[in-house]
Order: sequence, then C-alpha cells, then structure tokens
Amino acid sequence: HKYMKQGLHVDVSSNRSKGEFGGRIIRVYPFALTLPGYSGPVNKEVIDETATSQTSSDLWSKLEMKGTEHDQMEWITIGDFLEMTEPCVPLLKLAFHHATSGSYLELPKEIRTWENDRVNGAAFLAKEAVKLAADHTNTNTGNELNAQNNDSGNNPTIPLSIAMLRSSMVPIVNIMNEFDRRVYSLGEDSKAVRDQLLESLGADAESCVERGVETILRYVTENPSCSTNREFVVGTFSRSSTMKSILRRVLGILEEQQTSSTSQLILKVLCSRSTPGDEGGLMASDIPDAECLADKLFMEQIKQGKIHLVLVGADCILPGGNGVVNKVGTASLARVCKQFNVPIVCCADKWKLWEDIYPPGLEDIFELVPSELLNRVIVGG
Repeated sequence: HKYMKQGLHVDVSSNRSKGEFGGRIIRVYPFALTLPGYSGPVNKEVIDETATSQTSSDLWSKLEMKGTEHDQMEWITIGDFLEMTEPCVPLLKLAFHHATSGSYLELPKEIRTWENDRVNGAAFLAKEAVKLAADHTNTNTGNELNAQNNDSGNNPTIPLSIAMLRSSMVPIVNIMNEFDRRVYSLGEDSKAVRDQLLESLGADAESCVERGVETILRYVTENPSCSTNREFVVGTFSRSSTMKSILRRVLGILEEQQTSSTSQLILKVLCSRSTPGDEGGLMASDIPDAECLADKLFMEQIKQGKIHLVLVGADCILPGGNGVVNKVGTASLARVCKQFNVPIVCCADKWKLWEDIYPPGLEDIFELVPSELLNRVIVGG
C-alpha cells in the first residue's frame, strides 16, 4: 500500500525478551503507516507540529483501537516516543527506525548524501557504505557502544544505521551486518575490516563478471543470426557496475578476435532509459558506442527480434528460487522477453543473496521479479 512502508526485520534475542517465547529468537517485521495528507518525515519538530494540525487531528479522531489488549494504550507523538525513557517492548525504538528507514536518526551529512544516490547500483553503493562505516565508526565507536548498552539496543550503530537507509539493496544490508559483527561483536579494527570487506566485494564482483562474460560469449556463439549479419545486440535495463564490466570485457574480447580473424562480429549495446530515474542514459555513457532508447522503443526492438539478449542486474536474490529484486519495470520487461523468446539473464554476486524467506522492505523504485521469467540467474563469488 502506498501509505504503508515495511522496514528491515528485527531479531529479538532471548536475553532481550527476558526468556519469553521459550528462549527462541523472535523475528519481527516492522512497518510504518503514514496517514494521508501528511508529507513527513522531515525532522522531529516538524512531526510534532504536524501531529497537532487540524488535518492530522481529524484523521486521528477517526482511528480507534479495538480489543481488550489495547484498552490501556494511548496515542503519543513521534517526538515523545523517541524521548521516552520508560520500559517498553524490547527493541521497539529500533523497530521504529527500521520501519521508517532511519529517517529520524541523527547521522553525518556524508551518509545522508550517500543515501540519496539514486543513480548508482547496489554493488557500487555497498563499497561506498563500507568506507563510510569505517570513517565514522573509527571516531564514534566508544560513544555508540555506550549508547547502545544504555538504551537496551535501541540506538543502532553506524553500520546498522546505514543498512536500514537502503534496505532494498541487500548487498548494503549484508555487508553492513558483517561490518557490525566484526567490529562491534568481535572487536576487530574498523580499518582492517574495511580493507578486507572491500577486497571481498571486489573478488566476488570479479567472479560474477567472469561468469557473465562466459555466458554472453556462449549466447553469441550459439546465435544463428551472428553467422549471417555478423551482429549481436545486447539490451540492458537500469544501471549496474557489474553489467558495465561484463559488457566492456566482452567488447574487448570480440575486438581482439577481429584483429586476428577475417570474421567481423560486432557487439551492439542498447540501453533502455529505465524510467523513472533514467539511469539508462548513464549506462549508455559507461559503454563504448552504446545507445540509449526510450523504454517503449526498447520494448519494440525486443518484439521485432532486433535484440538478441537482455542483461539485468539485481539488488536482492531470494532463497529457493523465489525471484530477484530489481528496478521497477524489470518484471514487465522480462514478460515481454519470455513472450518473444528473447533470453534475459540476471547477474549478481553472492553479497546479494538474501537469507530470509520474505523479501526486504522495497523502496518505490524496486519490485520483485519471479524467477520463472528469467532464463538464468548468475551468482558470482
């Protein structure tokens, strides 16, 4: 629903729940409901003022809690909730921050700037997240740990705060969870962890690129039209540093083959504009001689058989073959590819593997793509 937002899950351990639920870890899936007519959140003061406005007052008056378990509940403003010192449900404030994607956290300007990047893909942003976490953890570790211990875990560390800002991009969530575990639980040096995680991200991305290159070259070899018109056309959707590396490498390999052979096979890259966001234009600028087409024209090229293969990335790969998460519009593109027998291949590294059976909370620009619509999902690492 457009008024409801799901956040990252929160795991309530047995020590947080004081031994309830048989000592099991309870996984909570928090969500926030924004009332129509309210544009927030901006900051705590604005929220408090808005909550007392006539519009919000009218809306609040129409809400009613029913059932005996709610008889002792009362409405409070977000500001009062965040400043509340009385005992409450374990990790309730943390769940709130998850559900509101960290909108009410006080974070450094550099992290907020990173959060608003809607141009680069998950692999690139994950690397930048590691650098930011190391920079700000190095100076704030002691204060953060003290705050976390004093508030029963409701104040997230810097890496966990970064994770909840872009929860749709699973590599960011996974890499920040690992950073947090190694620095805050194991006590490792943040700069050393930064270097090792960046190395891991690079190695796994390289593995994905190698497998992607092999796959495209196999499609080129097996495509009958290449023997006649000597041209193979690859289409892309959205923007991905992994796709960029794959296609640049394939172009280089084919160029080398041309210099050592009389055959002249040309690889042509067409990029869908990928509205909203229009990252396709930037994707086209990343690849030599690539062309950016309006989404509708790109679809027509597929229907007319003028695109031989479509390559997409992913922000999340669900377990058990239950689909992938990618830029909105990918699912409809995949349906057209399936209808007109154009193979569509998804490339991602292992940091995009999601361990939960439910997808993470999705931003408006992302959607779930069923696995049956994809010919192959390549996972490197």
